[in-house]
Amino acid sequence: MRKIYLVFILFFLVALLIYLYYFFRPVTMITYRGKDFFFRDDINDAKIIPVYPDTKSVHDMFWNSNVTNITILFKPLPKGNQYYSVENFELTYKLYLIYRLNGYEKIFSSEEINSYDNIQSSDKVLKIVLVAPAYTNQTYVEGKNNVIYIHAKDYRDFDLATIKTILLAMDIN
Repeated sequence: MRKIYLVFILFFLVALLIYLYYFFRPVTMITYRGKDFFFRDDINDAKIIPVYPDTKSVHDMFWNSNVTNITILFKPLPKGNQYYSVENFELTYKLYLIYRLNGYEKIFSSEEINSYDNIQSSDKVLKIVLVAPAYTNQTYVEGKNNVIYIHAKDYRDFDLATIKTILLAMDIN
């Protein structure tokens, strides 16, 4: 009888460990329209990044039928732009796939800017502005006047805010 209790307790502990592993492990892949999208960081951590004014407004900027061009803007960093390159590639590649999966073609480009002041966009151009940790002390995504700003206080948050922006395009909150 004692062996049965030990086997039951052992089985229960193994099941609990398996459950805890799957419950607390990072989620780095999501399936969108039958295509798997892999990310470098935890999607659940990205989901809690704040969005202003709200997620629907930013999502609608991506799906404005007049938008034909998406331009990613960045202000150069004193020690190199490798972080911009990573975020720029992730945004361009994944947004391109998202649009293709929905039957749309968009033109992507990136530009260096000198200042974050007076960034203007038009109805046909969606601008995504990457604001690196050297230029901000907060992490959030903000959309206004057909411009989406990705602010990050550190480089992990830069990844998370970029992931959050991609999730907004997918309409995943």
